Amino acid sequence: MGDAGAPLRFGIYPWGAVGAIDRVDGAAPDDPARAMAAVKELQGDRPFVVHLYGDYTGVDLGAADRLLSDARWWSEHGVGVEAVLRYRPAAALLGAGFAPWVRAVSGRLAALPGTVAVQVGNEANNTASAAAADGAYPGAVPAIARAVPAASDAVRAAGRSDVGVGLNWAADGSPCTTSGFWGALRATGGRAFTDAVDWVGVDVYPGTWSAPARTVVPSSAAVAATVTDTLRCLRTKHLPAAGLGASTTITVAETGYPTAPGRTEATQESVLRAIVAAVDGVRATYGVTDLRWFSMRDANTRSGQLENGYGLLRDDYSRKPAFAAFRGLVAAGGR
Repeated sequence: MGDAGAPLRFGIYPWGAVGAIDRVDGAAPDDPARAMAAVKELQGDRPFVVHLYGDYTGVDLGAADRLLSDARWWSEHGVGVEAVLRYRPAAALLGAGFAPWVRAVSGRLAALPGTVAVQVGNEANNTASAAAADGAYPGAVPAIARAVPAASDAVRAAGRSDVGVGLNWAADGSPCTTSGFWGALRATGGRAFTDAVDWVGVDVYPGTWSAPARTVVPSSAAVAATVTDTLRCLRTKHLPAAGLGASTTITVAETGYPTAPGRTEATQESVLRAIVAAVDGVRATYGVTDLRWFSMRDANTRSGQLENGYGLLRDDYSRKPAFAAFRGLVAAGGR
C-alpha cells in the first residue's frame, strides 16, 4: 500500500451522505464543483486520496457504473482514488455473486490511473446497522475472505501491482479484545487470502464510537491513548490471528469527530490534531502508511444530529476550524 517510513498519505470521504447507525434526516445535496475545490485545497502539492463507496446488492446493476463514474472524475482531476466495495446483498442467496462482482469492478478500477487502493467489504465485524456496516448481512466475513483474492487477481492482471488490496475492521470501545473475526477470515480464505492482503484498515473514532465516552470532552491524551492502543493491538494481536505479517501495512481507513449540540467545532479541531499526531507518532512502529478523515462535509448541519455532522465543512460548504487544521497537517505530512 505504502511506505511506513514515508510521511503519512492523507485522504477524505468527499461527499455528505453517510451510512448512519441511528435514524437521521436526509442529506443536503452535494455540490460537485465545490467539493472538488475543497479537495484540491486540501491536497495542495501532496499525494491525496478520496475514499469512495460502492455497494454490491446483486440486484442494482448500475452500482458499479456509478462508482466508476465517481472514481473516474476524481482520477481525471489528479486525485488518488480508494474504492470501498461493500457487501450488501439484497437477499442471502445473492451473496455468492460478491466475489465475481469484486473481480469485475476491481479490474475496471485498475484501468484508472488515479486508483491507489481497493478495500473489499466494510466493517464486516460490526453487526450494529445494515446502513453502516457489512457485518449486519449474513455471510459477510466468508464472502469478503473469498473476494479479497479476486480483487488482487484482477488488479495484478491489469498490470497494477501498485494498487493495494485490503479490508477493514471497526474498532470499538474494547479494541484489544480478541475476536473470532480474524481467525474466521484466515480459516475461510486460507493462503489465497493471506497472500492477497496488502493492507488492513481500521475505523477508529475517539470520543464517538471508540473511547473516551461521548459524554465527556475528549482530552488529547485520551484520544492518543485510544489511537495508540488500537493500532498496537491491531498489529500485535489481530493481524497475526488472521495470518498477516509485517509486510501487511495499516491504514486508518476512517476516523473523525462529528459536531453536534454539546460537541463543538473547537473540540473537533483538537481531536483531529490529536488523532493525526498519535498516528504519526507510531506509524513507523506499527507500519501505518495512510489516514482517511471522515468526512469532508456535513450531511445536514441544521439537523443537529450527531451522524449528520462529521464534516470539516458545514453542509453549505462553509468551513469549520478543523478544515484549515487538516489542510496544514496534509501539507506538513502529518507533523
